[in-house]
Amino acid sequence: MTDFSGADLVADALAQLEVAHVFAIVSIHNMPMLDAINRLGKTQIIDVRHEQAGTHAADGYARASGKLGVMIASTGPGTANTVTGLYEAQFGSSRVLVITGQAETAFYGKGLAYVHEAEQQVPMLASVCRRVESPGHADQLGPALAAVVADILAGRGAPGALEIPIDIQYAANQPSKMPVPDLLQFAPNEKTVAQVVDALRKTERRIIVAGGGVIAAGAQDAVCRLAEHLNAPVITTVDGRGTLPETHPLCIGNFYNAAGLYEAIQDADLTLAVGTKFAVGVEGQFAAQTPPGTLVQIDIDPTMIGRTHRVAIGLMADAKLALDEINRQLSTFAPNNVRFRDELLAAGEAVRQATRHRLGPDWPKVMDCIRHKLPADSVIVRDQTISAYSWGNQLLPILQPRTSINPTSGAIGPGFPMSIGAAIATRRKTLVVHGDGGFMFHATELATCAQYQVPLIICVFNDSGYGVLRWLQQARLGRINETELGKVDFVKMADSMGVPGQRAANPDAFERALDDALAAAGPYLIDVDMEGFAPMAMSVVPKPRPGS
Repeated sequence: MTDFSGADLVADALAQLEVAHVFAIVSIHNMPMLDAINRLGKTQIIDVRHEQAGTHAADGYARASGKLGVMIASTGPGTANTVTGLYEAQFGSSRVLVITGQAETAFYGKGLAYVHEAEQQVPMLASVCRRVESPGHADQLGPALAAVVADILAGRGAPGALEIPIDIQYAANQPSKMPVPDLLQFAPNEKTVAQVVDALRKTERRIIVAGGGVIAAGAQDAVCRLAEHLNAPVITTVDGRGTLPETHPLCIGNFYNAAGLYEAIQDADLTLAVGTKFAVGVEGQFAAQTPPGTLVQIDIDPTMIGRTHRVAIGLMADAKLALDEINRQLSTFAPNNVRFRDELLAAGEAVRQATRHRLGPDWPKVMDCIRHKLPADSVIVRDQTISAYSWGNQLLPILQPRTSINPTSGAIGPGFPMSIGAAIATRRKTLVVHGDGGFMFHATELATCAQYQVPLIICVFNDSGYGVLRWLQQARLGRINETELGKVDFVKMADSMGVPGQRAANPDAFERALDDALAAAGPYLIDVDMEGFAPMAMSVVPKPRPGS
């Protein structure tokens, strides 16, 4: 290699961007970059076992820290493995960068069967990224990297990708200034802000719906101030959890779709939606449930405003800048109708208690144990699993922003590697709620946890199959198929890869296991045998069978 190569440029740029960790799998088409990163010594490489898991880990890293998450993969099959992770990051508006190699420029696109070449790699990446760059010459590398990073950090977060032919990695280059860019913020339009303020002043039964955009913008304090100014209850989406501590007297939490609550909010004369597009979900919940009263929607992405519901006032702006200005102008106001506020808060609490009741006697004990023993700043990750649907996504209290992560796309499996990324980013105790089916997608990352002593508590809620699908099949089809996976001893599996753990077959055993997990310096796995717990009533409402 030369004294300063394209690979050195990448390593130096990551250091300038203050990227403390990258996730990677080494290959002949990226080893110059990984070597340069190690020689520079400013960024730690985390060796994952699969590129999909590494990309999910970069995603969890970004969501927990608010910083850039980076995965370095190989070209061809390695890059193809990142696509599912990028798909989830795109769904979650997560700031993730994938850097990959590519065939030598002399052979790229010539159909000569160059090893690992993927001639359609750019369009493949573009299907799940907002911007993809592929420099064809050494002098294009620095500008290409800068352009991708700037796009990732612009407006609504989105993943991006850069492929670098192997000869450009080795070729001589020059250091490229790569200052840490500020997240691009869009100031609100003054006229539109005035319209929002006027609408708030003229109403007295307001609700606030806070989405993931609030967390991304760091606008949680501004939402709290506004809610307290207006005496307005706050409902969150699953990605907006942590906007207010869920112990706050005005925080209803993630119950917008609950029938009892939705009926109660119909008396609202204004809905202020911040940082949410009202994603329709599995059954089209937000599309079917029109926000009551005048709908005011604030979002940094203008394409999100009015996407699901017709808005009365749409304000394209950074959520924090917009709310700070709204708070400034609301020096005088009429607070919410007290009766409306109290009735809505009571309806939210009734839904919460009814949901707890459906869980039966054991699962509230597990949930309460987790919240009581886990520090308030611990990150709690939920995979798509029964334990997430039934209590993790709604009832398990979230107390701080960026301490709640959930796969936005609805995929099973991302939870475990996302929790690895979150734990590495924060170095705080992190807990993941996982089903056995999804856990087996990336179970080999237990070895990654052991290698780096990741401070992660892995709770595998084990029902020997795809429990949600099993229940839905029985409810909708009257039969079960392809959902039985057999019993796996995850404690033995974890031990084989250097992660201690224990089995828990009842709430008391779970509490003892959690105490041991919290005392451990590194990773710890709890295999929760769901057969030993009292059954819960599923809260997913199946569609009627055809002809019924």
